[in-house]
Amino acid sequence: MIKGIGESLSQLRQSQTVTSHYVAPISGAPRSAPKARPIPKHRLEAYGRWAKVTQEQHNISASQVVLQSLNSAKSILGQLNKQLQTCLFSKSSVVGDALHKAEECRRQLIEIKPHYQGKRLLDHHLNLISASQPAALHFFKFRRVDLTSPKNRDERITLFTEKQTLHLLLPANKNRLELQDIIEPVLASIGMSIDRLSTNDTVFTAPHETWMRLSGGILMVGEGQRLPAGEPRNIQLEEKFSWQDPREWNFSEVEKLKMTLAKVLKVEKKVTVQIDDIKASHRLLLVKAKQLTASSQPKIELQHLHKFMQPHPFAYQVTSLMAQGNTNREQVSALLI
Repeated sequence: MIKGIGESLSQLRQSQTVTSHYVAPISGAPRSAPKARPIPKHRLEAYGRWAKVTQEQHNISASQVVLQSLNSAKSILGQLNKQLQTCLFSKSSVVGDALHKAEECRRQLIEIKPHYQGKRLLDHHLNLISASQPAALHFFKFRRVDLTSPKNRDERITLFTEKQTLHLLLPANKNRLELQDIIEPVLASIGMSIDRLSTNDTVFTAPHETWMRLSGGILMVGEGQRLPAGEPRNIQLEEKFSWQDPREWNFSEVEKLKMTLAKVLKVEKKVTVQIDDIKASHRLLLVKAKQLTASSQPKIELQHLHKFMQPHPFAYQVTSLMAQGNTNREQVSALLI
């Protein structure tokens, strides 16, 4: 396969060399450039198999990277489970040390961020990322600013991002849901949306890329009701953590420790299921890669070549002699009579 690729590249260089040294005739109609020879069918099929095998090898490598990270997460979750059990059911003299170790486990879980060729493989909830399962969204609020609080006067609010300037006109005497309907289409242009499941507060959502770009805050200026007038101020974003996010887990009180332990057990179970799924898909990828490497060869072309490679291919020798002598079948028959 590699030899075939080398031959194609050699042919390409030769054709380029011939073209570069070609001198057009002074008179007469201009000659068209020589057409490139088509790549043989069997070589195209080989290139296709090679590309498919390479892609499957990348898939296997990515699955190995994420499998290693999930195994590490499972091990850390097991250690965290043990430390929380110690905090709940052991003497107070060992609780302090157990809590310290639990915090260390939390830190290690947060730092698990596997990538392969620049692509994230796990989100911040330790969920696998795939085409069918995108990464979990980030949920957040604006710190000390509620854009959807009803007011008795109209207010124009301006938001400044790196590439865009957005304008919000918030009418007076509108309720929270009506203001959300006004705000959401404008913020959609920078990748933000509103979590409609949050009933009491207005919670915004954004994909990971948008969150990383905006997490440092957004410059805003208002007209003195929801935001002060004058110079724009950097409004910080406060992330709202899901129960699956280790940053949400609370180790401070006994009752909260019990809830945290339940969350840890659920996440550990989820990670175990994902490990089993990865191993199963890994086996399928290996089988598929083997099938691709052992796929059917171009049999017709090989059989045709085999005929010419026989020790005494009489029919093909006669055909070759006829071609060399510039004779046809009728002329040969006349000579033999």
